[in-house]
Amino acid sequence: MTFEQCDAALNAIRKLQKTEHPRVRVDLGRDAFSGRVAHTDSDPDRRRTIHGPYGVIVLEGLGLSRFPQTYLQIADIPENGITPVDE
Repeated sequence: MTFEQCDAALNAIRKLQKTEHPRVRVDLGRDAFSGRVAHTDSDPDRRRTIHGPYGVIVLEGLGLSRFPQTYLQIADIPENGITPVDE
């Protein structure tokens, strides 16, 4: 997935869930990760500080605590690998 694809997928989910930190599921090969988006390097305001094609999306746990955090490399996520998680 490119930064632009990641940004487009997250913006659609943000509008759907009406929050900057949406609940998502990221399919990565045989593994799937769910959590609340803490931040992502594909966001235009963060993209300026990235020098190269590799950035991460950071997911927080869905429970009462923000931890553990999961770091996933955007380039490893398939094209339709980010989907919303319902409550």
